[in-house]
Amino acid sequence: MATHLVYISPGHMDPTYEIERAGLGPDVELRVMSNADRGDMDGAEVREADAIITWRTRINEAAVDQLERCRVIVRMGVGYDIVDVDAAKRRGIPVCNVPDYCTNEVADHTMALLLSLSRGLMAYREAVHSGNQGWEWSSAAPLYRLTGRTLGIVGLGRIGRAVALRAKAFGMRVVFCDPYVADGTLGLTRLPLDELLAGSDAVTLHTPLTDATRNMASGDFFAKIKAGAFVVNTSRGGVMDMAALEAALRDGRIAAAGLDVMPTEPPDPELPLIKAWRAGEAWVRDHLVLTPHAAFYSEESEREMRVKATATARAVLDGGPAQNRVNP
Repeated sequence: MATHLVYISPGHMDPTYEIERAGLGPDVELRVMSNADRGDMDGAEVREADAIITWRTRINEAAVDQLERCRVIVRMGVGYDIVDVDAAKRRGIPVCNVPDYCTNEVADHTMALLLSLSRGLMAYREAVHSGNQGWEWSSAAPLYRLTGRTLGIVGLGRIGRAVALRAKAFGMRVVFCDPYVADGTLGLTRLPLDELLAGSDAVTLHTPLTDATRNMASGDFFAKIKAGAFVVNTSRGGVMDMAALEAALRDGRIAAAGLDVMPTEPPDPELPLIKAWRAGEAWVRDHLVLTPHAAFYSEESEREMRVKATATARAVLDGGPAQNRVNP
């Protein structure tokens, strides 16, 4: 007979929840929340949960306040902005994440976006797809080598460091901005954000979404960035002001952008930047690369994420500490 009740998000990559059921053990009843994928959790439904594992379900203050015996909320992923961590803290409920499961995948994806932009892959693809008349090296000209150019990394955590190592292997000069990381880490120079923006040929964002970073890439950010720079974001969509990005692309302030994340996912089709890009307008057609929040994904990382999230919940149910707690 089950002695613990755990609720988990719908819309999961595996509708059988085989890994989670095995990791939680036979004394746990696992129930799937009834809300829509990417929807809000119904606090009344999960009132008696001993633990909650959420992938894309949002957990707001009102839902947290209805939890009667919840001992831990585990965000199945790195970012945890979909959970009201302060409300959970007030109720004494630890919120944990899985910060170390997809470091290599996101770093690889970041470099893939940067390489796609710097080598003009979108323009070349369109040129040769349209017919043999496009079989010309000049279809994406001018292009410039990455070797010797400067990459500015905003946020030098696990993923930022993995990106730095990859960029250095391409011969790039790497600088970073992160108030919580010491100058000289990995042999890199730490710079104030304004100085990093002014001197970087490419800027990549690797910050969590907090009150301090929300809309960080704003009009002021793009006004200070080096003319003709590339911008890559594989962190959280909310750190980018999409209107400011659109303006910077439209007026040619930046050369191109590669995004794996958006403030709202999937993006609003009426968002001016998305609408122009999908219409193939010349100013953005070959200057924007979008992927559907997939940087985290590989078969290995997906399994690792699920195993680690489940183990975190199980440890708390067994009376152990809440690993990777984000609201201490």
